[in-house]
Amino acid sequence: MKIILLTVFLLFFILKLNAGIIYTEPVQNAELVSIYNNIIIGLDEVIRNTDLNSVITVKGSKSGIHRGKIILSEDGKKLIFNPDNSFVLDETVEVRLNDLKTSGTHKTRLFYSFKTQSGRPFRDHSANITGESIPGSTDKSLYSGDYSVLPPIFVTQYNNPSPGNILLVNFANASYTSHILIAKNDGSIEYAREINPNVGDFKKQPNGLFAYYSYATGIHYAEDSQFNIVDSFYCGNGYTTDPHDLRLLNNGHALLMSYDPQTVNMAPVVHGGQHNATVTGLIIQEIDQNKNVVFQWRSWDHFDIVDAIYEDLTAPTVDCVHGNAIELDTDGNILISSRHLSEITKINRTTGEIIWRLGGVNNQFTFVNESIPFHYQHDIRRIANGNITLFDNGNFRSPSFSRAVEYNLDEVNKIATLVWQYRNTPDIYGAFMGSVQRLQNGNTLICWGGTNPNVTEVTPAGSIALQMTYPLNTWTYRAFKDQTFCTLSLKIATEGLYNSETDRLNLRDTVTAYIRNSSSPFSIIDSAKSVIDSVSLTGDFIFYNATTGNYYISIKHRNGIETWSRSGGELISQNGVYLYDFTTSGSKAYGNNLTLKGSRYCIYSGDVNQDGVIELSDIISVYNDLSNFVTGYVSTDINGDNITDTEDELTAYNNAINIIGVLSP
Repeated sequence: MKIILLTVFLLFFILKLNAGIIYTEPVQNAELVSIYNNIIIGLDEVIRNTDLNSVITVKGSKSGIHRGKIILSEDGKKLIFNPDNSFVLDETVEVRLNDLKTSGTHKTRLFYSFKTQSGRPFRDHSANITGESIPGSTDKSLYSGDYSVLPPIFVTQYNNPSPGNILLVNFANASYTSHILIAKNDGSIEYAREINPNVGDFKKQPNGLFAYYSYATGIHYAEDSQFNIVDSFYCGNGYTTDPHDLRLLNNGHALLMSYDPQTVNMAPVVHGGQHNATVTGLIIQEIDQNKNVVFQWRSWDHFDIVDAIYEDLTAPTVDCVHGNAIELDTDGNILISSRHLSEITKINRTTGEIIWRLGGVNNQFTFVNESIPFHYQHDIRRIANGNITLFDNGNFRSPSFSRAVEYNLDEVNKIATLVWQYRNTPDIYGAFMGSVQRLQNGNTLICWGGTNPNVTEVTPAGSIALQMTYPLNTWTYRAFKDQTFCTLSLKIATEGLYNSETDRLNLRDTVTAYIRNSSSPFSIIDSAKSVIDSVSLTGDFIFYNATTGNYYISIKHRNGIETWSRSGGELISQNGVYLYDFTTSGSKAYGNNLTLKGSRYCIYSGDVNQDGVIELSDIISVYNDLSNFVTGYVSTDINGDNITDTEDELTAYNNAINIIGVLSP
């Protein structure tokens, strides 16, 4: 105990001398760290050093000095060191920071160490979902190539359900191959696609993209409204991406999770524990648009294995956390659901510290109007009225039943008040999977997880508006009703890709569109991605998170200058389709920030590094790729001919000498 207290005191003393440091990953004295981990140091001020390579030294006790790539986070407050080579198993890594300059008067110094994992146990990540289930298997031997083995959907109750299509997948019944499905309220299929061997967590993201997890690749894919893949998301630092959840953020970042199996001697932890047990922890990551890990949180640093009171801790394999949901809270922090702890945890996204714990043995809240603890829950969500919803599976409850619950949280006084719940009559018990979605009209869509019926929509008063089910023992992990705010149909031409002779783009390409407040500071309200068609020059961008009002539209292409809509903003109405054509006039862009090419006004091309201005650094990037004969889908291929060449360099050069940059209110 004295050693622990001394360590804490020394770390506190270091941080007091260097008050700017508020986050490190790995944390001081961390153990079981991935040998592929990066190093992140967060400060409360903007970093001002021009030569970052001179401020950090990373040394492994076995692997020696490590070189690597150093980047800054977008807000300039995090230094991220990505080693060129991995660390090695069972070594101590020392991190030394010298004279890091910030916007204040600090010259920050830091010295600390962590220890890498002793081995890399194998875990079948397909078991992360199926491990919840009882009988049945998600392994599919069938592959039809058509929809002949699509499971039928039976509507058993229908009483004025809310508008919108329902997103589903199908699990477990080997009579049907795995599909992503979009169904109408009457059970008819709007869209279906077979995905072999399995698919998970199909839903609409807050930025309007469809997203699903492929077990074949271990990657989450994002598609636009025409089901074109526009992005993919996966964990960094050597961690395998978990299928349970993905949350896309308006700034282009993503929140993901990974299950982290490690070899642990459980004999000192619990009587009868295995000496070489495989214990699975939880990793939470935030990745930026370039797939850099910019935030990481590990359960090993915060959770105690013995708190999983319903798990067999003497078994050869122990899944002590079993995370199944991530949610970006309204204050910018993170909520996670840990099934095997029966706990919702709020994590500070700046420091990595736990803010509070709700449920389980570490519960910090007093429950009001609630006599039934939630157990083995799913799908924590913060809803528009400020409350939280979750699906209470109800494992280890007698009698067995599941329910949807809504709590009002007083986070200052730690009071959780049950303000609404739905428990079916007769009881429905879904021992695994499940979700709860609050709809725009106040109804609630409940997915019952591993049972039948599968989906129920209920009114605030608890009457059933819709109930539908697959055949017996066919399940969906979640259910999500697609309710849009509006669709922007945007016509866009990018200078490099546009061929004025054919009035076409050289290739179809992805563009990101943003809805922004029309008053300062012009905050992003919503974002969406779509593929711009090469012939029509048009893409449809679907938004979910705004109300009728006046907004600016801004658009970003991978090597184009961010371009804003005309001065004053646009009146965009809910549930409508808004047409905006950037190609007809220079005045369609704020500050006339478009270039005329043939008959079309085009977005300026050449901002290869997406820093908001076309300058020497962009020209150098194009030149370097040109010199190395780089081919393929790269940002330096400005004209889209699949190779970086002199034409690309000329476009960037011409715009650089004219000092082309973002023009915004």
